[in-house]
Amino acid sequence: MLEQPSYAGRETLEFERGNFLTKIGPALTPDVPGLFPRLPDDAPRNRLTLAKWFFSPQQPLTARTAVNRYWEQLFGTGIVETLENFGSMGERPSHLELLDWLALHFENDLHWDMKALLRELVTSATYRQSAKSTPTLTEKDPRNRLLARGPQQRLSAEMVRDQALIASGLLSDIMGGPPVMPPQPEGVWNSVYNDSKWVDAKGPNRYRRAIYTYIKRTSGYPSFLIFDASDHDVSLARRIPTNTPLQALVTMNDPVYVEASEALAGRMLKASDTTDGRLRCGARLVLSRELTDYELATLHELFEKARAESRAGVFERPAYGRGVSGKEQHAMTAVAIVLLNLDAALTR
Repeated sequence: MLEQPSYAGRETLEFERGNFLTKIGPALTPDVPGLFPRLPDDAPRNRLTLAKWFFSPQQPLTARTAVNRYWEQLFGTGIVETLENFGSMGERPSHLELLDWLALHFENDLHWDMKALLRELVTSATYRQSAKSTPTLTEKDPRNRLLARGPQQRLSAEMVRDQALIASGLLSDIMGGPPVMPPQPEGVWNSVYNDSKWVDAKGPNRYRRAIYTYIKRTSGYPSFLIFDASDHDVSLARRIPTNTPLQALVTMNDPVYVEASEALAGRMLKASDTTDGRLRCGARLVLSRELTDYELATLHELFEKARAESRAGVFERPAYGRGVSGKEQHAMTAVAIVLLNLDAALTR
């Protein structure tokens, strides 16, 4: 990709009162808003000059915008909540001095080293706080803008899928290559512009990381869209997380999550000879922690109820070794589905 030569450049005129049908002269020249430092007078008005201007020490916006976006990825909400708008119509910073210091530190001390900045943020006392809250604190600061507790936020659409696959042991570690079409309910994805069809991937490609999922700008991957992914028609600086019943409908019925639940149940059944041991194993795989006594009793009750209600012969040939009946497989799969749908599993 090359920039067009100056003689081929388009002449740009001012629109009178914003009306593109009425243009008035003289011709405008490329420049930056007067609010910011000017471009060098002796430099050509091209993309290279603009790129150098973005990272000049006199231009503060780049560093401030960058650190605010990294902060949002870790804490759920940026110091300036409106990532897409740092102007007069955006939100004011919740911690102005912190934003100033981070921007200068990132630019002058860390020399734009993103990994160093992220390491500093995640090892800070603010980030490493417990996410637990008290009723008084929740009432005073429900959105944690005072940073009195650790961050707690929903996983993104891609993370939800990848977590289910890695906990179940199905996630493929193949790197690179063309996009793939993971399984989804038949007829959900239809292209309105041509007769393109969704063809479910076979073998390990069914379980590639979410980054390799085939995305068409006008037809997104449905389960990602349900979990607030962008539809790719426009560029978005941030996603607004939601929590709807449709999301549970996806994670309890979509083929990807059904297969992940069955595989997770298999790992749990192989891990121990006792029901309690298997349930504890599932919790460690999905929640990365041990179950409380109450949680263990609740899952044990669910397992016994699912096993009692399971029809004989659901699994004619047990897949997880001797001593495991088809009813146990069915019941443990029900427990696995519940584990993958816990709020604690979908929140970090």
